Amino acid sequence: MKDMMEKSSKKPDFLGEGIDRISNLPDDILHNILSYLYMFDVVKLSMLSKRWNYIWKTMPYLNFDINHFGFERIRRRHSHWVMAEKFKECIDWVLISQSANNLVCFKLCCGGMFDEGDIYRWIRGATTRNVQELVLSFRLAEPFELSCCFVTCESLRVLRLTLHGSILKLPNHFGFNQLKLLHLVEVELSNETSCLFSECPVLQKLILRNCSFGTTTMLDIASKSLVYVAVRNYVNNGKSYSECNIKISCPNLKVLKYRAPKAKDIILENLFSIEVVQIYFFDLGDATEEVGMLVHTMIKNVRSTSALKLCIYSILGLHKVLREVRNSPVTFYRLKSLNLTVRIDEVCMRVMMLLLKCSPNLEVLDLFSVENYGWDENWMLHDPNETIVCLESHLKSIKLNDFKHEENEMELLRFSLKNARVLEKLTIVWDGCADISEEASEEVSMFPRASSDVVVKFLDFDPN
Repeated sequence: MKDMMEKSSKKPDFLGEGIDRISNLPDDILHNILSYLYMFDVVKLSMLSKRWNYIWKTMPYLNFDINHFGFERIRRRHSHWVMAEKFKECIDWVLISQSANNLVCFKLCCGGMFDEGDIYRWIRGATTRNVQELVLSFRLAEPFELSCCFVTCESLRVLRLTLHGSILKLPNHFGFNQLKLLHLVEVELSNETSCLFSECPVLQKLILRNCSFGTTTMLDIASKSLVYVAVRNYVNNGKSYSECNIKISCPNLKVLKYRAPKAKDIILENLFSIEVVQIYFFDLGDATEEVGMLVHTMIKNVRSTSALKLCIYSILGLHKVLREVRNSPVTFYRLKSLNLTVRIDEVCMRVMMLLLKCSPNLEVLDLFSVENYGWDENWMLHDPNETIVCLESHLKSIKLNDFKHEENEMELLRFSLKNARVLEKLTIVWDGCADISEEASEEVSMFPRASSDVVVKFLDFDPN
């Protein structure tokens, strides 16, 4: 460890007129400041004084990252394996020298250069110090099993685990009695993984990002404590999704975000407390009737939500199934915010209008416009003899994103200003590739109510 340090004859920048103001700060403030540094850099500060030697040894934040280990000239001089050995020695030395008994956070990022024994030893070093948050990123040749020191750690509140494609195995017995947040990244889930979600008695937040299902046929997320579930996958492993069913049954769930390839089936049950629902499918070649039936079934089971967000595939799929009377959606009495990715054409506008009819208390409509195909000149967005309750009495804000100044978009804006009786704000965000035109702004300002009753804003980009 000593050969990794470089001595400096310069005085620290924070010394002024003989007064070391930073060193005089309380321990907890210094610990919080140093929590943003990697542990190797924190240890180097021990050369400043006895005070700093004490500070690093009592640090409740330990952050080890092999990608930010050692000086650049030393990394150039040694091979990856030599640096890995020095990295291992550094962690072992720090854990032996440390006197902190209550760790707030232990972070370890070490790639695939260490064996299972090293990983378990370091994790055990953190759990025996009553760690509250574990952030781990590594890759093993064999499946990684959550060891006894994991599940029996009563202080653990947050676990963020990145396995870079390795399989996660569960122990024979469960614990995690205080775990509130579980974030799995690039983990291959097994059939028994579902037990993990249901056996954590106070788990509130579950995030699965870029995880794969391997041979798993059913991912069952059942929990009375979960209030937030997010399934996100932007990588190309849609095949494992297409062969797996996902079931979510959480009576206290408030937020559900699904942004991933379409699973074989997505079953939503007992979502009595749901408030926010987002459905975004990726890697779909075409929006089939099967997609429409899946989305139709999903939204029928979240009728109490106050915010709903749907992707273009969901909209196009719904169009294929909502033409039949028996498939008409339920009424969303609590829906306040509707976010849709659409084409401004006859197909998507039909679905949008039907959703508006089924959302009598809607206050906010947020549209993302993708490629547009227009509509037949004889087709109307809305039958003037038919009443849409939210347009008459509740819809206060409309935003059109990725505006391209096309005729069908202008027609939609004209319709909105004319028919949304209590509209207060109309926000138009230009498409990043479109030529921003003053003509469009002037044209919209001439629409009825554009200047008198409704605030109309054109933005070059969405600040949100």
